[in-house]
Amino acid sequence: MAEVTPIPAASAFAPDVWAFPGGVLEESDRNAGRGILLNAMRIAAARELFEETGISLGSPLDLERLVWTSHWITPVGLPKRFDTYFLLACVGRDTVTMLQETEAVDSIWISPADAVQGHMAGSIPLVFPTLKNLEAIVGFRSAAELIESLRKVEIVATRPMLVIENGQKKIVLP
Repeated sequence: MAEVTPIPAASAFAPDVWAFPGGVLEESDRNAGRGILLNAMRIAAARELFEETGISLGSPLDLERLVWTSHWITPVGLPKRFDTYFLLACVGRDTVTMLQETEAVDSIWISPADAVQGHMAGSIPLVFPTLKNLEAIVGFRSAAELIESLRKVEIVATRPMLVIENGQKKIVLP
């Protein structure tokens, strides 16, 4: 199951769409990561998850609990650019969210396949990287199987391109 939250309409980034909890890498995350960017990203992910949803991954944080699944860099030419790490962690089926309402207005635990199907049907609008990350994890029998499959995978940055087709801007994968 994946936890996604709709971004509030007043948000400067992708309002009124569903996305994974996330945010920015802070100096305290960098310091706690002790010079290892992936560890800093894991610390930031756990912090942002807790701040936005109230879900704690434990204290002290076991960094290996957060498994890196993808790295996306937004295309040149977009008004806001991001260099984003996507990470996964397992939590219990009975985990309850307590949303920070300035970050999200709702949350849902949903299978990746159901989220993708909802997007295609128009009922769950997703930002492009969220959709592609969900598509990549459809088909695993369990979260444990998915996470174990990713533990030793080399992650290469995904760099979508901005193209103009028939006068319309479109983001495509290389």
